Amino acid sequence: MSDEDLDFGNAIDADAADPVDEPKKRKLFSDRMARILMFVAIGILALLVTITISFFTYRFMDRGNRSRQFPVLSEEYKTEVPEYAVWSFLADDGYDLRTQTADAERYTISARIKLGYNAELYKDLPGELTNKNDAIIDSIRSYFSRRTKAQLEDERAVKAELESIVNSLLSKGEVEQVWFLQYQIIGL
Repeated sequence: MSDEDLDFGNAIDADAADPVDEPKKRKLFSDRMARILMFVAIGILALLVTITISFFTYRFMDRGNRSRQFPVLSEEYKTEVPEYAVWSFLADDGYDLRTQTADAERYTISARIKLGYNAELYKDLPGELTNKNDAIIDSIRSYFSRRTKAQLEDERAVKAELESIVNSLLSKGEVEQVWFLQYQIIGL
């Protein structure tokens, strides 16, 4: 019987050792949600710190330039770009050229060209351009047909060479600008 008393006593002690189940409290946020909110808050804080530092850095770097005045140039340094008169090859839209390159695999050149000259300086040039219109067109077409695609890709160099070719045909003035209203190298 003493054995039974011990077992019974142990049972009572075991019941006293078990905590009584209290009702579980519901958490407002799960651990995962709390962690996400913490990272969002850190991100917003980092953004605010970055904006604040940028603002003050800009203010510090810009403090010496409050006047924003530009220096006045003397008359010695002022240059005036002349207004060019335009020669359009007896057409209002400019000379519309189509020819092929000298490549083994031919490419088509499509260009619409206008020439500019100083009308105040060269008063007789329009008449000469009219008289030599066909020779100028032939020279330009010949220039493009003797070049390869690789040579024609540098538009600035092409304009300079065309200006030189046209001026070599003129005696009463010179062309100062070559404008491409359209310039395409088209593969077949």
